[in-house]
Amino acid sequence: MSENKFFRKLQPGTTLLMSAKLICSVFALILLHGCNQNVPAPATPPKTAEAPEPAAKAEVKPPVIPGAKTFERDGVTAQIASWDETQAFIARQKGKIVVVDLWSTWCEPCLREFPQLVALQKKYPEKVVCVSFNLNYDGSKNSPPESNSEELMEFFSKQKADIVNIISSTPDEKIYESIKLAAIPAAYVYGTDGKLKKRFDNETLEYGQEGFTYKKHIVPLIDELLQTTQKQE
Repeated sequence: MSENKFFRKLQPGTTLLMSAKLICSVFALILLHGCNQNVPAPATPPKTAEAPEPAAKAEVKPPVIPGAKTFERDGVTAQIASWDETQAFIARQKGKIVVVDLWSTWCEPCLREFPQLVALQKKYPEKVVCVSFNLNYDGSKNSPPESNSEELMEFFSKQKADIVNIISSTPDEKIYESIKLAAIPAAYVYGTDGKLKKRFDNETLEYGQEGFTYKKHIVPLIDELLQTTQKQE
């Protein structure tokens, strides 16, 4: 039977129905193939951010006065010690120049010059030892030396005072009497032999109304002493 006769024997609409099914089947295969080609790869989970490494703690220097009560903040330390203990520390610094600055938080000229003491230590870290000797303690039983520690440690931290910081356990008036000092600010410069080379103070107006400064008076003396030491070596 010829193809034309076969289709004529079928019921009306049969040819159209089969053709539609065939077209749908082919179209479905095309869509299925296309979908398989475009299936996205599974998404990789986002990388979690690595936790930052903890900041390294500032190195804390060992106490310079053995057994003395020590305070620390941001790597800066301070100790409670007497004037005699400080003198014993100075005697152990043979071969280095020692600068001892007597000061208090109520002394404006002292506060003004304090950054210069810190700068001097940074300038000569191996050849000079800078000591800040705080005289806030007046001997009162109600206000022992450690009662000012919070205020002082905050100040030392802000100044980045990486020097020898001593909080006096000797009442201020007792020190004034023992070293015959009328008032602060005052600075003591000791040579490499441990002997006192010069005391700077403003009692006689030797340095004018503004008083002595590190830049104009103390640093030039330090430079001179270091040059003398180099020539002797």
